[in-house]
Amino acid sequence: MKMRQSYFEIGILLALIVLAVLPAASLSLNLTLTVSQALFLSAITLACLEFARRWHRLAGVVLFGIFVAVLVAEITVSQLTGLHLNGFTLGLLLEGGAKANIGLSLLAPAILLLLIAVSTVLAYKRPRAAKRLRLRSALLAIVVGAAATQMAYALLFFFAVPGVMETRQKLPFFHALHPYHIERALSPFLGARPMNPFSTPVIRKDTQTPTTAVSIPDHRSILFVIADSVRALDIVQNPGIAPNIVRIGGGSDSLSLAQHSASNCTHFSMFSMLTGQLPTAFGQARRRAQPTGLTPLLQANGYRVSSAEALSLDWYDISTLLLAGAERHVADSGTAEVRDDFVTDTSIDLIRSNGNKPFFHIAYYNGAHFPYGDREPLQGLTGGTAASYREAITALDQEVGRLLTALEPQINKDNILVIVTSDHGENLLENGHIGHASSLNDAQTVVPFAVLNGGTAALPRSQLGIYDYIMGQLGVAAPPGDTNPIIVSNCSYEVPNGFAVLGQDWRADFLYEDGFLSPVTSPNGDLPPKAIQLRAAKYLVEAIREN
Repeated sequence: MKMRQSYFEIGILLALIVLAVLPAASLSLNLTLTVSQALFLSAITLACLEFARRWHRLAGVVLFGIFVAVLVAEITVSQLTGLHLNGFTLGLLLEGGAKANIGLSLLAPAILLLLIAVSTVLAYKRPRAAKRLRLRSALLAIVVGAAATQMAYALLFFFAVPGVMETRQKLPFFHALHPYHIERALSPFLGARPMNPFSTPVIRKDTQTPTTAVSIPDHRSILFVIADSVRALDIVQNPGIAPNIVRIGGGSDSLSLAQHSASNCTHFSMFSMLTGQLPTAFGQARRRAQPTGLTPLLQANGYRVSSAEALSLDWYDISTLLLAGAERHVADSGTAEVRDDFVTDTSIDLIRSNGNKPFFHIAYYNGAHFPYGDREPLQGLTGGTAASYREAITALDQEVGRLLTALEPQINKDNILVIVTSDHGENLLENGHIGHASSLNDAQTVVPFAVLNGGTAALPRSQLGIYDYIMGQLGVAAPPGDTNPIIVSNCSYEVPNGFAVLGQDWRADFLYEDGFLSPVTSPNGDLPPKAIQLRAAKYLVEAIREN
């Protein structure tokens, strides 16, 4: 059976669908996914209109008006907030304080109703004679479009094409298959997939370092010690397991055992520490393939930038984005103890031989990472107990103590700024999990932060403030008071899949998948009142837009 569809209706809907998917069309390699989703949305929209018109012409016209309103609302919300339209976002629109909460006018619901009415009237007045569409063809197009979209995403995800996660977040009305099902379906045909192919470097090493116009008044040298997976909880309970870290801080003005990491995984936290940006900007920075953050700025101001790494920071292109042009020294092999020893010895040699040139040196220790101070080569994977984790923290602390003792005369003489922190914490089966990147609880996101020669400057409450803290220490405009809520991002490949927004006496957690923002319970099972959800959503949306 054939039904008559108006060119007016078809044209309006297709134009709106194109506008809705346009933000996801900027990535050329992922264009197939965007086009497939546009075709799928077009087919299902026209098929629904066909069904409605078979029942009654007026039903089809009203449904057309509803489709127009939904698509316009999706486009508007996406442009203003970077989110997709869902129940929570719609709830923000309908709240009395919508303008203050999320930046959308109170007139938005009224405008949507007006769009439904106007579209309905215009469609009803159009001539009936128009394009004839076969319902069978429309249903076939839905199936083909859905299959093509899911297959395109599955292949792009399987081969870890850069930008695929960003495209997924930007596509409207898109829900992807779970990675487990993708791997189960494609592995028999395409071979085994690496455990995390997204971590494989994709940026060329000869990427040019951009110049910067920022001038640094005070050319102080900086020693930045980053210890992987060291949580603050154990040091709070027993300061004796890390006496050197505690000694570095000396007092409450120079030591914090309550700093929040930017994320619960290394690549996001390293990015935020060295750029001051939310991890939501990581995928875009990686796709642009341009060095960013402190490294190019300091190099442009005459600094020698170097690193000593217990494990290579090449994964996720961390080194290319954040250490471009640096003099890097990476431990070749050996036990965790041997590799951390290498970091200490190399750092001492580099800094002692530096001369008068200001330097920025990163000492990256990995001994407290799972399997926690492994005495065998990595493939042995021995250890992994709570006791071995705390022993690994002590071993790491001894390395830090040895490093600073050897360099103490130079640190004092040259007023070198020393920062010691961790990229994230660790779960030790407190909630049934071991490791990190699984929850935004305190075990995984609260880390130590100690400073030597930091003066009276207030310590940052979050790793997102470390960049501004360092800039203040170098004489660049001092950062404003750190009183804003803290944002912690849940680990994923290129774009965080969840957030925790932490106020002085409140917390709100959100799931962020496929571009939808939805409130969820916190790790302790609490769900805050609606007013706090709205306040947190407003701050989070503004922060994401700024990135």
